[in-house]
Amino acid sequence: MRSYAIKYIVVFSLLISVFGCVEPFDIETENLESALVIEATITNEYKKQEIKLSRTYALGDEGPNPESGAQVKVVNLSGDLYQFQEEEPGVYRSSQEFSVENNSSSYQLEVITSDGKTYASEPVKLDASSEIMEMDIVKSTQPINGVEKEGLALTVNSGENDSKFYRYTYQETYEFRSLYRIPFKFILENGVIDTAPKTEEEYLCYVTRDSESIIISSSSNIVNEAVSDFPVRFLSKENPAISYRYSLLVKQYSLSREAYTFYEVLNELSGSESLFSQNQPGFVNGNVFSVDNPNEKVLGYFSVSAVDSHRVFFNFTDFYDRTERPPYPYNCTITRPEYPVLLNAVENDAVSLISQANGGADSEGMGPYRVVPKPCVDCRVFGVNVKPDFWED
Repeated sequence: MRSYAIKYIVVFSLLISVFGCVEPFDIETENLESALVIEATITNEYKKQEIKLSRTYALGDEGPNPESGAQVKVVNLSGDLYQFQEEEPGVYRSSQEFSVENNSSSYQLEVITSDGKTYASEPVKLDASSEIMEMDIVKSTQPINGVEKEGLALTVNSGENDSKFYRYTYQETYEFRSLYRIPFKFILENGVIDTAPKTEEEYLCYVTRDSESIIISSSSNIVNEAVSDFPVRFLSKENPAISYRYSLLVKQYSLSREAYTFYEVLNELSGSESLFSQNQPGFVNGNVFSVDNPNEKVLGYFSVSAVDSHRVFFNFTDFYDRTERPPYPYNCTITRPEYPVLLNAVENDAVSLISQANGGADSEGMGPYRVVPKPCVDCRVFGVNVKPDFWED
């Protein structure tokens, strides 16, 4: 992608982030070139490593644009070769499990796209450790949209590692309970509405979400070179995610100074670490390049990192009274639609049964059943009804 075209996207993105609402204006995007985006971090975890390839896209376009059909491999300069296979559009995972080793020879990424173009990274070594000593959960306040909000801060304390630079990712999982627990459901028989007992769990589900922002820290100016009480996640007291039981899995990745600088600049431009799924904020120099054309712009970074992880659990009532639970995140007004409207809603799986209506018309309506939107009864709209293997009640 040409740097002048990227510049307009950068400016527009920054205006949105700084000022919120701005007057719309046209951006000339017809001549934008598509730049390859490489997200690649291999670690000392013994697992199938993952690399993501995509293409930049202009504001207003549908995205992301996964780069499919590429040949991807990582070469250990000692002679080891690790092939990657595309398992999802643009997502490549190693054919075998492997881990990088501390102080071993360097690793290099090689990519050949479906159109025959070749890309590579600079050789990178793993020369640092990463250890999380503990995580704390403390009551705190933080400004959100200019308003101080009460909530919980989840902080990390690291050991005195070789690394002075870190990147964090997290995966949060929490219980989600429907507003109503109803034992019966609607069924359709020959175009006629009836009810039947439920056979699947719809009240208690589990929602899992990954972090999307860049979270980096440095202990380079700290005497003992340890990170202390670094805030990884803040949860407002009003956040429905903490209504019942909540878990956070944090991963701490060691970074080289160069990788840290890359993420720091990217963070300043866009506030998002996901090169794969976000509109691109602009061109940021990384350590990946085109082998065929030195002038071609390639966005991304190939990292070799040590990683450590830590998981915490807590209940809302560990910190607040149950009467202070966050409000349900959906409008669940009960209505009694008349039969033709109700039939259409049931056919489209848009409503759930509360109870059979008694008597004539009232403030809820005059239909035969009392109903609410499906998200008020069926938690599967938000998550899955199978408890994760790691979950602790």
